[in-house]
Amino acid sequence: MSRFSWSGLPTLPWSHGANPVEGLVLSGGGSKVSFQLGALRYLYEVVGIRPSVVVGTSSGSILSAMIGQSTDPEEQAAGVRQLEGLLYELRRQSDMFTERPWFTTLQARGQEWVALLSTERPMPSAPKLGATRKRATDDDPPLADEEQLSGQAETLRIAMAENTPETSGWSPSVVMQLMSSLPRLRGAPSDLGTILRGAEATRSMYRPGPLLERLLDEQTYRSDKVASSGMTVRISTVCLESGELRFMRQDGRLVDRDDEVVGHEVHDFSRGVLASCSIPAVFAPVELEGEYYVDGGVRENIPAEMAAKLGVDRCWVVSSAAVDNPPKHSFAVSSIALIASRATEIMADEIERDEIAYARSAGMRVIEPEVPVHQPLQVDPGLIRINRDYGWMRAAEAHLDVPLAQRNTHRRLIELRCEAHRLEAEHFVRRRGERSRPTEDQLRALTAVKLEIADAIGHARHEALPEGHERWASEWEQHPSQPTRRPPWLSAAGRRS
Repeated sequence: MSRFSWSGLPTLPWSHGANPVEGLVLSGGGSKVSFQLGALRYLYEVVGIRPSVVVGTSSGSILSAMIGQSTDPEEQAAGVRQLEGLLYELRRQSDMFTERPWFTTLQARGQEWVALLSTERPMPSAPKLGATRKRATDDDPPLADEEQLSGQAETLRIAMAENTPETSGWSPSVVMQLMSSLPRLRGAPSDLGTILRGAEATRSMYRPGPLLERLLDEQTYRSDKVASSGMTVRISTVCLESGELRFMRQDGRLVDRDDEVVGHEVHDFSRGVLASCSIPAVFAPVELEGEYYVDGGVRENIPAEMAAKLGVDRCWVVSSAAVDNPPKHSFAVSSIALIASRATEIMADEIERDEIAYARSAGMRVIEPEVPVHQPLQVDPGLIRINRDYGWMRAAEAHLDVPLAQRNTHRRLIELRCEAHRLEAEHFVRRRGERSRPTEDQLRALTAVKLEIADAIGHARHEALPEGHERWASEWEQHPSQPTRRPPWLSAAGRRS
């Protein structure tokens, strides 16, 4: 199959004539979808976009599904606000990404084992362990018979299934070998068995948290509305067997890069969203027509090429990932895992650069962050809100053509808010059992940051700032355990003045 060459793509006309076809391209990024929510809030509420074509990847596919339920821009904007509200309810990572039991065990005992094994002789090899699957853990809610499940209910069952193996399979001889080699690792055979069999059975470290149940509640989202809305929607996913990039369209059919139908089945659209969000190893692959699918970002995190093929006249691309890959410490003595991880980061950064360059060369308007506020799997209520506000500001900059000096001020504002959030969390947010009080040096550091925030707001482009910006210098950022005391830097700033 021939590949479409982006270097030869004609520039979009960015038409302002009668009934132009307007499109949105929404990237992946996990919890960094907060940036996209802020950008979309600005585009709907200030610019007044009316997209009829939406193409998304991974977390962008969730946004695409919400927007794709209606052609009415007011209803689309309401869906964006609804998703923003759900994201604001998150307090910890497990609300969005729940650890599998085997990964929890690994996290709990991994460091202890590594430390002890470094002084022991190598572990003897053990036979390959088979996995006997069962439908779910005893802690999972009871499920209806598979024949009675359909559509979104079946998607939720697939996403939440634990597939935890039975605990049998370790022979006494293997246990004795392990115990003779690892005399100080009490309980190691049982825990190692849980880890190895769990990883084999589930093929993922996490399953979706309670947020998915909220998203798939029919009061929030309806797959059938996507199919009947009149919107053109494509969400990307990658087939592990063929390696091909494919898209699920609004009617539940799979199509290839050229938008030609592949396969024979019609799927519930929510299943395509689940596949598009299935980050390899983080979440389990999703079966579609006998093949297994993972996150579309494996091949294309910014699917702008598909939007161009769908005939958009003007298009906004919203990416949640900062393209600039910040330098890291020396790798002179780094482990193989760290080197491989860093190489993957660099490769992903280069791919994203190419996709952004393609979108711009095609005449699309790109909104992207310059500051990485938080990581894709990180859930922190304060950082999520900062990143949401940053999305609003970057969209405003793209729309208003803000001068470089003010864009630098906006960037500095976000950096300062992140620093204020860090100082608050480390020294001023009281955790269970804590009795220590912040030192004067810590209070001075936070006060200096808040004063600089107030000064930067005075030099910013006010049309580019979101609602509530006037409180950034005088109120606490959001935290899982929110401080109730009066902000102490206000009194400190008064004494300094």
